[in-house]
Amino acid sequence: MPMVSICIPAYENPEGIRRLLLSILEQTYRDYEIILTDDSSSCAVRDAAQEVMEGAGENAPSFRYFRNSPAKGAVANWNEAVSHAEGEFVKLMHHDDAFSDKESLGRFVRMLESHPEADLAFSGTYQLDLASGSRKARGIRKEEEELLSKDWRNLYLGNTIGAPSAVMVRRDALLKYGIRYDEALTWIVDSDYYMNLLSRNPHFACTKDPLITIGVSADQLTNRVGNDPKILSFEYPYVYRKYRLQEAGEACAGCLSKILAGCGVPEAEALKIEGITKPMYRSALSLQKKETARRYLDTAEYLYGKAADLLERRFGRFADILFLLGFLTELLLVIVDKSNFTNPLTGQFFRLSFLLFLPRFVITKYAPKERLLILFFLLLGGGCYLVTGRNQLIRFTVFIAAASGMEVKKLLKLALHVTAAGSAVLILLSATGIYGVLKLTDDFGHGMETRWCLGMGHPNALSCMMAMLLILFLYVYGERIKGTGYAVLFAASVCVFGLTRSNTGFIICVLAIFLSGLLHYNKGLRRSSAFYTAGELVWTAGLLYSLLVSIIRPSHIFLLEQLDRIMTGRAAALWDRTYYDGTLGTWHLFSSRLNTVFFDMGWVRLVYWYGVIPAAAILVLLYMVLHKVRQRQDAAAFVMLITMFIYTVPEAHLVSEYIGRNYAFLLLSLYLPLMAGRQRRTESN
Repeated sequence: MPMVSICIPAYENPEGIRRLLLSILEQTYRDYEIILTDDSSSCAVRDAAQEVMEGAGENAPSFRYFRNSPAKGAVANWNEAVSHAEGEFVKLMHHDDAFSDKESLGRFVRMLESHPEADLAFSGTYQLDLASGSRKARGIRKEEEELLSKDWRNLYLGNTIGAPSAVMVRRDALLKYGIRYDEALTWIVDSDYYMNLLSRNPHFACTKDPLITIGVSADQLTNRVGNDPKILSFEYPYVYRKYRLQEAGEACAGCLSKILAGCGVPEAEALKIEGITKPMYRSALSLQKKETARRYLDTAEYLYGKAADLLERRFGRFADILFLLGFLTELLLVIVDKSNFTNPLTGQFFRLSFLLFLPRFVITKYAPKERLLILFFLLLGGGCYLVTGRNQLIRFTVFIAAASGMEVKKLLKLALHVTAAGSAVLILLSATGIYGVLKLTDDFGHGMETRWCLGMGHPNALSCMMAMLLILFLYVYGERIKGTGYAVLFAASVCVFGLTRSNTGFIICVLAIFLSGLLHYNKGLRRSSAFYTAGELVWTAGLLYSLLVSIIRPSHIFLLEQLDRIMTGRAAALWDRTYYDGTLGTWHLFSSRLNTVFFDMGWVRLVYWYGVIPAAAILVLLYMVLHKVRQRQDAAAFVMLITMFIYTVPEAHLVSEYIGRNYAFLLLSLYLPLMAGRQRRTESN
């Protein structure tokens, strides 16, 4: 008598039978017999089996073939195969499955031999996708093994043992207790079989190692019945009553409640089952509704992802080209704006660039949180447009979202080179006398004096442009700069200050150079959360100062007055206008169509132009970005953002209609996906 009977219930799968038999013949453990019961209508399975066994020659094990006529059906065929077993151990193997390696059968035998108290042994498995060939390991976890050891009825909560092919049992136990696969079942027939065995003898042996490979395909019986409400609503109550699982406590009743709720069983019918209570079932119904909604969302997310991927493959390159054209348009508009030329078509160019950004915006795949954030700011921008007629927030949101699908580092380099080249052209034109003026003589607050503007219309415009270019240069090339490079940048800042006499531009340049150099040479400081927090606190103080001078005349408080003198009277200028534009009295929740005045104090202008609610939302977003920058220890991004934010306290260069002025938009587009949990195609530093 053989030690192991390998029982194979087959049905119309000659290729699977061939694969399974070959894996059996490869086993180093040889004391076994093979029993094949065939439910097929054709001879294909028989012929495939005979071909393999004949190929084994003298090494072929005992092989018995039985043809069922008429066909018995799936579960009855399992029992038919087991009924012919003569070995001490019974190993059922389905025709889609196979042994994972040549030692698998021997390890099953040793598990039962080393655990004489157990009638059942099982292993982990590989789940093999028969279509793609990919596989993944699956096995019982330690906590699941402990639950099963504690009470076999926990198996009702989920089959932690696995498929029938992953199990081997003692034939004596089957005969002693008359255990068979329950032919009334289809879906949880294996769980019922294990529960039947363990209810007689709760001991088992197991290993997480994947000794068996389970073939998985879309046309398998289990895939057809596993989601059938009629089958589930019959089988789970049937097994529940069969083993009197109501005596196991609320866990089994709760599991059954969830199954029945998912099958749409009416409450009155479910409450007829002992152990199920009204609160329990209503909770299950509520959970089922949530899970159904989640499945719909998951389906919608899947379809959205597929559509976005298709659009990206077909139109991605074209959308990138259009985006770059739109971005170049915005950069060139800034150069024109800085010159003495008045562009009568600025609005039309804004519309053109917006249309050029749209394709990239539409085909970029966004994470769910990302989409919510984008939608929020689009709605916020729409509200601003309806109330104030300003559409900038919509334009800015579309640009930032569209840029998140691009390579932001390259866009920042492009912005640096185009803006620097455009500035050089303006300087050259003014120096040669072709267009623009080199210098202006005027009263800049200290009596009549001459200051240089180098073709940019105003000395302050020159200083501002140079400050922005320096900050951008430090971000793009900061890692390559050496000590002499920082010295050259400082000398250039001193020269620009000598030409323009602009305090704020010079101070912000020095601050950017200092912070960049400090972080470049002090790696420990780059990892210090306190450093990033200190920068945020300085900016926060600037915001509080902006709020205070919008409420109180600086001249009424000595400290505010002294700070305003450093900022050359920008705060006092808010109170010198006829209607006090920019002060608290001109603030609205969504601004006003009358709020059209230009002035410095950028954060004040933000509230004045767009309203308290949009400004607050923007500030929260900026703090969120800084928080993520701190988490990632992105020193270059931090220096760029914090210097721009601090500069915007006295200056309003970044609060304008021009996308090309505000390089921070591109860093926002870099961090927007990261805040939402989506990894970018390319990250900056």
